Amino acid sequence: MKKYWKSIAVIIGIILSIGTFYVNSAISAEHYPVLTVQTVNGDAEEMESLIIEGSYRNLSSMNYLGTDLKITAQGSSYNSPSLLDRVTGYYPTVIKELKEANRSFMRGKSLAANQYFEDNQFLAYANIDQKISSLGSSKFNFEISVLNKADDEVNSFTLKVPVEDGLDHVFLEDVQLVKDKIYLITQNMTIKNDDFNDEKRVYEIDRISQKLTNQEALLKFTQWKESLHTHIQLVEGSPTAATEHIIMVKTEDTVMEDTESTRVTDSKQEIISYNLASKVTETINIPGLNLEENQLSFVKGSTIYFTRVEEQELIVTPYQLGANQVEQDYRIQLRSTIDNEHIESPIISVEEDKLYVVSRQIDSNFNGDVAVVDIKTGEPLFEGQITLGNSSEEHGDFEIYMHEISVKQ
Repeated sequence: MKKYWKSIAVIIGIILSIGTFYVNSAISAEHYPVLTVQTVNGDAEEMESLIIEGSYRNLSSMNYLGTDLKITAQGSSYNSPSLLDRVTGYYPTVIKELKEANRSFMRGKSLAANQYFEDNQFLAYANIDQKISSLGSSKFNFEISVLNKADDEVNSFTLKVPVEDGLDHVFLEDVQLVKDKIYLITQNMTIKNDDFNDEKRVYEIDRISQKLTNQEALLKFTQWKESLHTHIQLVEGSPTAATEHIIMVKTEDTVMEDTESTRVTDSKQEIISYNLASKVTETINIPGLNLEENQLSFVKGSTIYFTRVEEQELIVTPYQLGANQVEQDYRIQLRSTIDNEHIESPIISVEEDKLYVVSRQIDSNFNGDVAVVDIKTGEPLFEGQITLGNSSEEHGDFEIYMHEISVKQ
């Protein structure tokens, strides 16, 4: 018996530690604020299909990790991420839905929405596999899977990425499927003689022959060149949705550094469109639309949406790419009393001829806005506020950042 006493003591210690942990967790359990969407104007049924997701953080506690939050017409719910979730990171609602509907296809695949494409016929996935040799050189492969929804047949194949001299990294940014052509939009980094250069590139792959049929460099740039910082960002649309237009925003910041700070002294932006079908790249110039005041917020089909906040109004300006035409503004009343100097432009999304608007940030002092607008008529269908349902004294100071809105079909 004596020779086992140390093992027994260790086991007892572990059990007591686990028990203490759960007791303390129960005692210090978070009292989350109850959030509801109150109707101000319009039809409350417009909220029935809307899902708002964000992250909650209690500023009064020492817990710096956020808690997942979901707000629907039924109220708010919270879900503390598991240890695995914290390691793998957040994944959006569209991925959760894909996993539920296509468990076999989704098994073992990345959970990043930009690696998927879905329409009524196909669900496509792409990944970039990088292998580094003992000499330090890299080889890249495209790993592609396509599910045909008509017969549930899955075709998976691998293609070598053509390697140019000095290619160091390939980052996948978007996947599209247009008329049996799979398009992979990437950002590639090359290093030559200690010079770092980037480019946006599109690879065209024939879905049927499973061969690379074309590749093209869209834009080449250097991120840092003396005091000039250049970055190019793809503009988000509906996750996984089909579009023939790839929209990019190129920003050039002139940066001044001194001993105490780094600041931007000048900034220039331009909008660039690439048409996958015609393979035409063009710069979009919109007379009268100041890009310093108007943020390019969303892309849906051939329409891009700019937003700006003026006092208590969100102004959404649609621009039709095909017609090169600015359409009538949508003006959405913002009823939140948050300080205008610190307000962030709300999240917007367009689904089924409706424009959805949700405040990006709320806290213990400021409510959030929710609005639904008919994009054909411009008429508001619903106006509401995300409000606190219980006393602020019960939960102290908190902040919530919304990062996704989705619409149940």
